Amino acid sequence: MTKNRSCAYCDGTTDLTNEHVIPECYLKTLGPTISIVKTPTEDKAIPNAQEIGDVCAVCNNGPLSLLDTYLASLSQQYFSKIVHPGDRIRFSYDFDQLLRLVLKLGYNVARTRGWPLAVFKEARQYILGREKRPPGLHLFLQLLIPTPAKDCRYRVPPGTQEIPPLPWHAELRDVSGFPGLASEFSISFMSYRFFAVQEDPSVSSAIRKASLKEWLKDGKGTHQLSDVGHSVVHSSSVTVVEVLEKDPAFENQLAKAIELKKKRARG
Repeated sequence: MTKNRSCAYCDGTTDLTNEHVIPECYLKTLGPTISIVKTPTEDKAIPNAQEIGDVCAVCNNGPLSLLDTYLASLSQQYFSKIVHPGDRIRFSYDFDQLLRLVLKLGYNVARTRGWPLAVFKEARQYILGREKRPPGLHLFLQLLIPTPAKDCRYRVPPGTQEIPPLPWHAELRDVSGFPGLASEFSISFMSYRFFAVQEDPSVSSAIRKASLKEWLKDGKGTHQLSDVGHSVVHSSSVTVVEVLEKDPAFENQLAKAIELKKKRARG
């Protein structure tokens, strides 16, 4: 418990509770957890789920808990299955609940990694289900496929045929090259990679529309989700290692996770 600070979601000043950055209901299905924590000097691997102590009990046990439950249901129905080349998925979802979930998890990760918070802070009341969806927010889905072991430059155990997607991975990308876009981040659960893209309202709608179209060209097999609540999505040609190789921090984080895993195995 942490005192005398304000809730990251509602600004309440009551005693704060610990919020799991990635919901415990999802992590506990994966077995022993290793988290990468950002410290003032470097990334550090820890042998447990990461928590952040800046969410009040009312938010944590109320609307945020409902979003965690929604993640658990999506995991059981979709995220627990790896998508392979040629697969076609009928994805059913509640658009606002899914977008709120993605934004909540992005906000949690952002606070631990020092990402810019403006877009998330503007959406806090929406995440809590108290306001309408902020204008100019888009949600996309890309289905990642495993990487054949023969194409992987990372060391893999003998006999490994493919490298599956990670249980979860979050990434913030620079969109300064797309005038009219304010921010973009992704969070993936196994094969399901979600992008939240925010338009810049100070730019004309024509420029925003053109930039969004140009941004989509970079996302092979990326499908825009809508209020309809169901989509038929085909697997992309993007493999998990292709995604990770574009994340400059991943290789160092992977090395630290492997080192900690070896220490745990040695007891």
